[in-house]
Amino acid sequence: MSVPNFTKEHADQIIAHVNVEAIRARKFKVAVDMINASACVMDPYLFKQLGVELIPLNNIPNGKFAHRPEPLKENLTEIAELVKKSGADLGFAHDPDADRLVVINEQGEMISEEYTVTLCVENVLSKNPGKPIVINLSTSQMSADIAKKYRSECFRSIIGEGYVVDKIIEKNAIIGGEGNGGAIYPTINTVRDSFTSLSLILELLAERRQTVSECIATFPKYFIKKDKWPLRGDLTIMYDKLKSHFGDAEIDTQDGLRLDLPDGSWIHIRPSNTEPIIRMFGEAKTQERIDGLFEEAKLTLTP
Repeated sequence: MSVPNFTKEHADQIIAHVNVEAIRARKFKVAVDMINASACVMDPYLFKQLGVELIPLNNIPNGKFAHRPEPLKENLTEIAELVKKSGADLGFAHDPDADRLVVINEQGEMISEEYTVTLCVENVLSKNPGKPIVINLSTSQMSADIAKKYRSECFRSIIGEGYVVDKIIEKNAIIGGEGNGGAIYPTINTVRDSFTSLSLILELLAERRQTVSECIATFPKYFIKKDKWPLRGDLTIMYDKLKSHFGDAEIDTQDGLRLDLPDGSWIHIRPSNTEPIIRMFGEAKTQERIDGLFEEAKLTLTP
């Protein structure tokens, strides 16, 4: 009886759906932090097939994480430094189960995890204009703006990978994901998958002959903010206060309360599923605007 090689099968499925010729021709040199976890098994084979020179970091698959696993800037100083020292074209950092991906630009700077989905959406919609996409309520407006550019509809889902997938299936969306670095491309599979994400990003950069910085400079510019507060009082009353204060906002109540304001800024407030706190996300075209919106919301909710 033959033993299936799931690593090869998954990598080969990805390779069959990206422009390998363009990626190989670009002769990328890419540093990757595998955090001594799942990515160690897949990346060497996948990068070899893509013709990409892999500069590995934390690539022993023993499950002993080399740093705090959350792919945040403060946890990724080592890979940022490696990109600079090695002269890599860019870098990637996986989380332990390789469903979330963060990009480090050619200057060794981590860009927001929100860009992972945005880069993938730009690539896929540029080849499939008019096809719908799905992102969750707290994901950056960048992907929605890109969808509009390609005459595509953008649907918003409840927070959580399963909810995004359900809506992708319901709307027959071509791509989707969450702003925490998790893209979902149902042509390959219906889960967040950092291997598919990095392949789509390499394809985009190769075909356009751009660096990471050059590519994201073409995207709409937003400033995103995330915060949390202790949960005190009745959520319904809190939501009503915010609806009243932001009377000109478009309201979405499918998961907490999201308020979309006429100038393109938005805030989203929802209770945590695991802690006695409320989470608040928001975005605007300037840092001053989003800081001001958060302050307004806090003052509105102060007894």
